[in-house]
Amino acid sequence: MSHPKTDTLPRKPVIDVVLHRITRPLAFAGVLGMLAVAGVTVVAVLLRWSGLGGLAAMNEITGMLFAVAIAATLPAATAQRVHLRIDLLGGMMGPRVRRVMDLLGSMLLLLFLALLAREVYAYSGRLISGGRTTTILGWPVGQFVRAVGVLLWATVAVQVVICALDLRRLTLRLPASDADGGPAGSARTHPLVWGLMLVTAAAMAWLVWWGWGDFRGMSRVVTTAPLASVGVGFALLWAALLLLFPVSAVMGLMGLVGTALFLSWRPAWSVLSSETVGFLTNPQVAALPLFLLMGSFAMVAGLSDDVYRLARAALGRYRGGLALATVGGCAGFGAVTGSSLATVATFGRISLPQMRAAGYSPALASGTVAAGGTLGALIPPSAPIILFALLTEASIGQLFVAAVIPGLMAAALYMGTIALVVRMNPAAAPVPEPGPPGELRAAFAKAGPVTALFGTVIGGLYAGVFTATESAAVGAIGAFVMAFMRGKLKRREILSVMGETTAITAMIYMLIFGAMVFSFFVGASQLPETLTRMVGALDVTPLLVIAILLVMYLLLGSVMDSFAIMIITVPIVTPLILGMGYDLIWWGIIMLVVVETGLITPPFGVNLFVIRSVQPNVPLATVFKGALPFVLSDFLRLAVLVLFPALVLWLPSQM
Repeated sequence: MSHPKTDTLPRKPVIDVVLHRITRPLAFAGVLGMLAVAGVTVVAVLLRWSGLGGLAAMNEITGMLFAVAIAATLPAATAQRVHLRIDLLGGMMGPRVRRVMDLLGSMLLLLFLALLAREVYAYSGRLISGGRTTTILGWPVGQFVRAVGVLLWATVAVQVVICALDLRRLTLRLPASDADGGPAGSARTHPLVWGLMLVTAAAMAWLVWWGWGDFRGMSRVVTTAPLASVGVGFALLWAALLLLFPVSAVMGLMGLVGTALFLSWRPAWSVLSSETVGFLTNPQVAALPLFLLMGSFAMVAGLSDDVYRLARAALGRYRGGLALATVGGCAGFGAVTGSSLATVATFGRISLPQMRAAGYSPALASGTVAAGGTLGALIPPSAPIILFALLTEASIGQLFVAAVIPGLMAAALYMGTIALVVRMNPAAAPVPEPGPPGELRAAFAKAGPVTALFGTVIGGLYAGVFTATESAAVGAIGAFVMAFMRGKLKRREILSVMGETTAITAMIYMLIFGAMVFSFFVGASQLPETLTRMVGALDVTPLLVIAILLVMYLLLGSVMDSFAIMIITVPIVTPLILGMGYDLIWWGIIMLVVVETGLITPPFGVNLFVIRSVQPNVPLATVFKGALPFVLSDFLRLAVLVLFPALVLWLPSQM
């Protein structure tokens, strides 16, 4: 966001405009490249299933081209400042302290980006000198990696400018708002923040002094007491995150230093380069940005209106019909977007005004949209599910299929909750009026393409017709064709799709880059094995451990983004879950369910504040009151899924 106009700072500095103009063509070229590869993938699928044979080496084409395309989004996304930060204490910081922390965070991100660019570029040189080529097409792998390295250095250059801008903001007298022009925080910094800053700074200074003077001695101490050392590392990790440092930079740098302490610097540098390149060139990774493209085109095409119209025609004749239709619409729209926030924001604009005009109670209307929004991440295809699969190397297809029954359960329980609320409080919803004749038939015909798209994407994946990447390509091209046929792809809409895909793709991939290094550090410390042994020695039932973890995730989900939660916790918790004998697919769905429940849990649930921003005249307490019945519904669903794992695992077992 930009600053309001003041005498000391223009609303949008010229350098910001220049950065966007320079980096936008790179990002658009990257997104268009992704779309082109998706088109080629769809052609390959059609050729294969028509009996004419597929295109040779599609994995090689996808892996190499997507690596460059994704790297091309990083400079523009960095110029937009999309790198994820956990803003829990930002409102407790005075304006100057906030700007200081923004500058320090930008400098930390610059350091991580510079190290990443240096190692990837050097790794490309080794690949070129070794003559590494792809197996079938013989493409020079080193040249593609070199292009990635160059784009990473371009990202570093952009971040240098961002640091300069943050330094300039620090030296100017600005109003009490954050460095990006967000809402004003506290006029003074809270003592708790001062204490956290002083303790963190003292600890970091002492560790840097010790490591600089005697790194080998520090390494001996760390390897002698790994559990205590990792505990100190996690304390510093959370302190840095709470002080607004970027998640990717904190995890990447801490993972790099931790790996060096346990194994030495050589393997640490190797992890930073080889793991990053291996991840980028993995063709399965292409599923994530392609599903994001599918969601962006679906929003532009206006598919949310079609889904809501169908749900309203089918359910509007019942008491509370508009609320029921909102849940159904959220479920259908979530099936093509995969985002909770996008779903709740979209239906906050579509259904809230209609429910308000029809006489629904503000509490029921607000709670319905907030809860329905969580279906966006649960009903496949889902970006958080894909992220979990990439972090754990689980099957994307199996996770998608496993989420179907829990997603349908959520929708059914939400509808049951609405029916119960209306029955207990008839004033919460008016008596329904019959719709015009033929409304359902017309709405179904209008929503037919959406239904066909979802059925093709998920049905083809379940039946084994598509791989996960092919399914994503079909979805992206299908949503693109719908938007094009409806005349929705004007210049403004195209810019919106490109910008949204660029920002989300770059943010997620930077998180994964940091998480991979951090995961290697956690593995080198043998922390997961140690925790598993400790839990086994406690002689407690595994179900109790699961219950404790669910409470932890519920608390985290109420204050943090699901992507950040997964990035931070998956490397540690997942081995513990597997060590207790639980299924990885089951745990992935359970974790997502409880994190999404956190999004609507008062008093911090993110979806509740999104709803509040859409209807500022409704008190926050009313929004909280409306969400509580749906939170209880989620608790019931979570208990059923934990006690009866077959509800999650049956469909994947049939694949």
